Amino acid sequence: MKVARETSSLYPLCPTLYGLSISFKWRYIPLIRRGLKTETRRLRRPRLRVGGIYSLRVGRRLLPDRVRVLRIYSQRLGEVTEEDARREGFKSLTEFRRAWIDIYQSWDDDQRIWVVEFRYLGERFKD
Repeated sequence: MKVARETSSLYPLCPTLYGLSISFKWRYIPLIRRGLKTETRRLRRPRLRVGGIYSLRVGRRLLPDRVRVLRIYSQRLGEVTEEDARREGFKSLTEFRRAWIDIYQSWDDDQRIWVVEFRYLGERFKD
């Protein structure tokens, strides 16, 4: 069985390894690498373990970067604070809210969401 096929020398496609990775949009990868994004909020409960180490993924592209999950918890969307927005990599709650609506098409203060706190560990495939 083929697990991955190479699409470039740096970033292989790994469609069967989604369970070992966390998906992000490209625009968030530099923020994660610089330690400016240390949390992510999702609508669905993530299939992650506290203490687990996961690769970053953009679409079907598995990156060499890894993070360790520190904490997972639930909160209402309306409970997100300015500080939470900064840990998400945004300058303000307004900016975070705009991005959320761009991704999910709505904002409901009573919506239950999941928060994943993580620490960037660096790249796995260094030359």
